[in-house]
Amino acid sequence: MGEKTPVEVLLERAQVYTRVSIQLFKLKATAKLAEIVSGIASNLVILVIFILFFVNLNIGLALLLGALLGKSWLGFVIISSGYAIIGFVIYLFREIWIKQPVSNSIITQLLKDETENIESPGAEEIN
Repeated sequence: MGEKTPVEVLLERAQVYTRVSIQLFKLKATAKLAEIVSGIASNLVILVIFILFFVNLNIGLALLLGALLGKSWLGFVIISSGYAIIGFVIYLFREIWIKQPVSNSIITQLLKDETENIESPGAEEIN
């Protein structure tokens, strides 16, 4: 009675295969998530530094314009008006300029490993 039937052996192997497949999926998902989060974090640090630079540059430009025009508040109004126009244009084209590229980037990152493993047919396979 210690001997297992072929069906029991097959079921046992199927259970082991399922457990291993689940573990592999968890490891791949964890690695992909870590890659995406680290990319976001590094870009976020660069973005914060760029924003700080840009804010200081705009304050300087607004003060310079204000000094040239004789009224400091007018420099800030001109700079703000420029950003209002830029913001409106970006709002109008947000689907094309922001949503689609971000979606495509996320999909590319998620499918990167799968697309790298697909081999194109060689010359000998075409003939």
